[in-house]
Amino acid sequence: MDMPLTVPAAADVMQHLRSAIRIANQAVVADVETNCPALRSPCGRLTWYDVRPMLDEREHAPQVVDMAREAIAYGIDAGLLVRHDEHPHWVRVARPGC
Repeated sequence: MDMPLTVPAAADVMQHLRSAIRIANQAVVADVETNCPALRSPCGRLTWYDVRPMLDEREHAPQVVDMAREAIAYGIDAGLLVRHDEHPHWVRVARPGC
């Protein structure tokens, strides 16, 4: 049974783009939270993640490392992740009010 080829309405395209961005944002945060060791700040208020394991070329194929670098950069640029001032390989998830 062949489905007819139709062009989606502009509103549908925008909804797909919003969904794609939301999924990308959630994926970046989930990757960092699940693949990086968590380090609690001395005050216990913030959790920092060491991203070096995601970027270890001895453990991952070059394509995986490239994708991780791109995802981390996207997370920082999008305001999802915040890089530590003194330790560039540490990031934290940006939470409202932090």
